[in-house]
Amino acid sequence: MPRATPRPRAPRPRALALAARTLALAAGALALAACAPPRPAAPPAARRALPSTATPPPPSPLPPSARDAAGVPEPAAKAPPPEPDLPVWPARPADAPSGKAFVRALEAADEQGREAAVLREVCRGNVPGYLRRLVRLEARGETSSGRPRALTFWVTPDYLAVGDDADSVRVPMGAVTAQLVADRLGFVLPTAKLVDLVYRLAPDKLAPRTFPPSAAMVRAEAFAQHDELIDAQLGRGAPAGLVAGHKKDVVVSNRLRERPHRLALYGWHRPDGQPIQPLSTAHGDWYSDYSHGVRLVAPTVLVDGEPRRTLDVLADPELAPLLSDEGPIAQARYRTDEGAGRLAWWPAGPAPKRHAAAARPPPRRGRAPR
Repeated sequence: MPRATPRPRAPRPRALALAARTLALAAGALALAACAPPRPAAPPAARRALPSTATPPPPSPLPPSARDAAGVPEPAAKAPPPEPDLPVWPARPADAPSGKAFVRALEAADEQGREAAVLREVCRGNVPGYLRRLVRLEARGETSSGRPRALTFWVTPDYLAVGDDADSVRVPMGAVTAQLVADRLGFVLPTAKLVDLVYRLAPDKLAPRTFPPSAAMVRAEAFAQHDELIDAQLGRGAPAGLVAGHKKDVVVSNRLRERPHRLALYGWHRPDGQPIQPLSTAHGDWYSDYSHGVRLVAPTVLVDGEPRRTLDVLADPELAPLLSDEGPIAQARYRTDEGAGRLAWWPAGPAPKRHAAAARPPPRRGRAPR
């Protein structure tokens, strides 16, 4: 008896649905491939140069909106190099006199009265606003062993003055007064090498203006007359940045160890960069005249980005050449415990007359070659 042919089994509905879905996905992939632009083939040389183990390029940074949506945190910003804490000036008192009024009051004072008045006004904050903005300077130098190092230091943009930005007068002072000002405000005094660096780096280089030697050059009236000449050279009100060349600097030096109660002076650079005043201790620590100025230096410097005390660098046999042409200076300050060597020192003579150099209009400022 012949065997009956088996009846084909009808496909199940679930299998039919799965097959249909698979065909639909395949068709969609083919459609996408057909729409995509063809990828350019790399030239043969480029294909040969690409190693088989090449590292893929890093992913492009996500825009802020995409980063927020994806929950990716912001990359950590690189911290700027730390700067040292710089001295903070006391606020200028509301009753502080202007520069011209202060100089008029000094005309009746004696030597001790003038020094005391300058010390009082500067230390209580009666200084113009532009002096409070210290200038950061960068230089390179070599240590005693010849190793190159980077140096960063801060100085006042101009010499110490009394008054405000609208009315101020630069005030010379004796060495003891200058040291007391630096001590009370948290600064140090410069070396001759720092004076040279300041002059080299200053955008505004003023040509020296001199008065004929006379008994009047030590009086407050001469201070004000010389200040007028400097302001006319600047051709504007308060200085906008670092200014140099218009005064001799009160400096510290190893020579002061050998000659106590002396004043170390240096600077007053001519336009060719050569100083009128070489390093000298000819005057006593009580002396000051119109040509002197006091520029303060921050108590901290950076050596290759690392903060160090200025006085420590000056005393270090290896690092001292960064700040000094005299080698290490162990006592980079004037003695103040004994006061000035003389109290009454003004030359006898009639009341000072206005210098002819200050009576005529001064020339405009010229920038010295750098």
